[in-house]
Amino acid sequence: MFGYVPRLLAIHVLWLWCLTNVPVSAAEFYAVVEREGIVALCLSKGALLFADRCEGSGRLSIVQPIKEGTVVWRSAIGTVSLENDTPNAGCALSHAKWDPKSEEVVSTGRKIAKIDRSALLERMKQNLLKDADAVENDIAAFALDLDGDGKEEIVFAASNLNRLAEHYSGDEPVPYFVYAGVLAKDSTFPMLFFHDRGDYLGGTDAIGDVTIKGVVPIAPGSGELALLIKGGSGLSGDQTLIRYWHGGIQRIDTFEFICN
Repeated sequence: MFGYVPRLLAIHVLWLWCLTNVPVSAAEFYAVVEREGIVALCLSKGALLFADRCEGSGRLSIVQPIKEGTVVWRSAIGTVSLENDTPNAGCALSHAKWDPKSEEVVSTGRKIAKIDRSALLERMKQNLLKDADAVENDIAAFALDLDGDGKEEIVFAASNLNRLAEHYSGDEPVPYFVYAGVLAKDSTFPMLFFHDRGDYLGGTDAIGDVTIKGVVPIAPGSGELALLIKGGSGLSGDQTLIRYWHGGIQRIDTFEFICN
């Protein structure tokens, strides 16, 4: 997993070079950040830095939330600094700041599109959800060409946790499921990047759930896109960058927060 990290950040830097037409130097600073200032990963002076030790000034690539329509990339010059609002020194975490008016925007020419959830559920019941008590409202999904091959993949999250929380009587355990992954349009076998299942006994804080937070660019010319996802219980600060390539999943684990 970690052997892949420098490669991902290196090609991310190349993308930013194409975006800004500015030559890349190992002494420069780049970061992948969310709109709220949360820092996913940094590259500084040739070193890879996670969000517990990233500081510097340079170009920030801003994660795009999942919403229907054209995918655009935003970047800006900004600053990343360590912040800590607790007395625990181990809770310091990087935070990014920039002027929204200075953002540069480039369209990818690709779109996030709605899909027919009823048809998707029917396909998923052939394998992944074959033995699950799943309904259409358990599924959130969209279509997007992730690997630049001209074919849209289906990105999905399927979970019955919300439905169970609303209707659970407390009489006995009820099976729950949480799945998230990528499904090629000509396949019924998805590639999962998150999964959890077990017996529901009430509450959801300790159960692993998943949120697909946004998309980020990977490499210039290739048209590859990565997903930023948060998976795990409400007590977990972990999040992950997901790359879909040649029908497989590659991942970089990072974190959204350290201390609750």
